[in-house]
Amino acid sequence: MKPDNDRFVAYYNEVKDKLLTYLMVRLQFDRKIAEDLMMDVIVKAYEHFNKFDEVKGSFKTWIFTLAHNHLVNYWRDQKKSVSLEGLEEEGIHPAVTESGHQAGRQSDRRNITHILSMMKESEREIISMRYFQELDYDEIASITGRNEGAIRTSLSRALDHFSDLYKKFYS
Repeated sequence: MKPDNDRFVAYYNEVKDKLLTYLMVRLQFDRKIAEDLMMDVIVKAYEHFNKFDEVKGSFKTWIFTLAHNHLVNYWRDQKKSVSLEGLEEEGIHPAVTESGHQAGRQSDRRNITHILSMMKESEREIISMRYFQELDYDEIASITGRNEGAIRTSLSRALDHFSDLYKKFYS
């Protein structure tokens, strides 16, 4: 069965920027690899679009699940760890700062990048999904195959860890 091209493109256009950001965060901000993997995910999503069911969940949840699974396979194959160096160079702005000065915002981004780079991959992943990709708890649960309560707990612990590290290094 041939996918509905217009419908697929419309859905895809709604999520493409957040999907690329998600992949960039998870791939050490290597844009080339993120774009390559994104193309893999898009092709797979297009090929299997006839299996997508709006009743079961949103397109965003469905394609992020594909991306998550693709990354799991990629990391297993590459056996790499993720660091978040390069955040500033890629134009990703993970935090909104009260500072009106560009230097203050750059310093905040560097500090955030530094703290995130010290955290476990699982902590970075959940923070990325929630705050960079703005996924809700239910969407994160669907993507990761965990229940919503576990997601809330993991995120809370990750944020506590982030806060502790931030205070230790920047207070």
